[in-house]
Amino acid sequence: MLETALVTRLADLAPNMYPGRAPTNYDTPVVIYNRLSTQMEDDLDGVGDMGWVVMQIDVYEPSYLAAKELAQDIRDHLSIWDDEQVHSVAFVNETDIIDETTEATLYRVMMTFLFFAAI
Repeated sequence: MLETALVTRLADLAPNMYPGRAPTNYDTPVVIYNRLSTQMEDDLDGVGDMGWVVMQIDVYEPSYLAAKELAQDIRDHLSIWDDEQVHSVAFVNETDIIDETTEATLYRVMMTFLFFAAI
């Protein structure tokens, strides 16, 4: 599963990584990932086990510069990913906002990636 491989791949960079949302008590920086869409690819035998997956990966951190640095480290680490599970990763977009929906104000770097990977 792509999500399992993603968490394993980023474990050293982002030990506080969660699908969908963070738990109530979390340490920062926190990284949240979501699968936005999946498009299966057909091969000569019909539908294969590879496809295009759009993922959103968000970094939350009290320090703007620390959030940007971790986001850059994640982009760098994913851009060179090429193995049996993931054949390519393209960085698509980034949006920076200030998240004031929690008790602490956090800087949020929202990144979108396109993976060609085993589904």
